[in-house]
Amino acid sequence: MFQGKDVILVTGASSGIGRATALLCNRAGATVIASGRNTAALQTLGDICAAPDRLHAEPYDLCADLNNLPVWIQDLRRRYGKLRGMAFCAGQTWNLPMSQYSPETANQAFAICCHAPLMAARGFCDRRNNTGQGAALVFIAAAAALDPNPAQGVYGAAKAALVAGARCLSKEVAGRGIRVNCISPGLVQTPMMEETVRQLGREFLEQEAPLYPLGFGNAEDVAHLAAFLLSDAARWISGQNVPLTGGR
Repeated sequence: MFQGKDVILVTGASSGIGRATALLCNRAGATVIASGRNTAALQTLGDICAAPDRLHAEPYDLCADLNNLPVWIQDLRRRYGKLRGMAFCAGQTWNLPMSQYSPETANQAFAICCHAPLMAARGFCDRRNNTGQGAALVFIAAAAALDPNPAQGVYGAAKAALVAGARCLSKEVAGRGIRVNCISPGLVQTPMMEETVRQLGREFLEQEAPLYPLGFGNAEDVAHLAAFLLSDAARWISGQNVPLTGGR
């Protein structure tokens, strides 16, 4: 699917969807820059990936300085070469009723769910940092961006803003042959889902389970779609937000 010269940045690679995407892209032949906040978890990727010589751990806190993200992307390009793709999988869930809405909480959600991915995309789309024709961006949004459950208003709003920004970006860079897509997963069995259950209670899963005729997803289900959208096999797909919800 990829060649060793294809450099792909995967954020959120220390767990869940990001981890699965980094491992899959590495197995499919790409050189992967695996970024995340958990240094120890990133380092274990080298022990289990298919090609350790093509996987580079880059611990980084994406929200430490949002304005510096384009500079960070430029630094990665200098050290590893121009980027062929980026899968932005880093994220965090928020579950609280709209009666508890506050600008402070919304700002936290928007920082990691919207501002960070779009600022990283700004760096990626700098002509100096990507390979040009055939380069691709994939953002992990959420089903909540389309149809939020109760208590998902802040999270859904942040992800919806990401989808809108990504769609606009896809139109702006299409003339350069760069593709931009989003994936909006439903419930996927990851640490983020565990955090949702912690916040909302086991009853939440019991209510949701009957709505998923194919069952809850796993991280690899999303990773396969992300890798496809990054590859040349998806050369005619851009500006899309693909719901991935197990038939919900």
